[in-house]
Amino acid sequence: MELYLFFGLILIYLITSFVLPKHHLQKVWTLAFFICFIVTAIAIGLIKVSGQDVMMSASELNWYYLLYLFGSLSVVLGFINLWLYRHGVWHIFFASNSEENTNKEE
Repeated sequence: MELYLFFGLILIYLITSFVLPKHHLQKVWTLAFFICFIVTAIAIGLIKVSGQDVMMSASELNWYYLLYLFGSLSVVLGFINLWLYRHGVWHIFFASNSEENTNKEE
């Protein structure tokens, strides 16, 4: 299932990268990541609130499925966002201190 999600979202990313301007593309995919993160957090919270038994009940199965689905989506959307912001991430991790000092002085 993860491969279907991965390839489906990559296909949607490729289509949107040709259709949307860069600024809107970044907004759409970052918002999708935030929404996916929020749904995952809500699913985790509702599993904790409902209590944990030895056997899963039918109501818990729904939340575990949502947790699995949106957790998988979060991973794929995280990779897409890393690709979108690769220059910024690269600069954060691999910029030299002299570059940071010259930016602060300006």
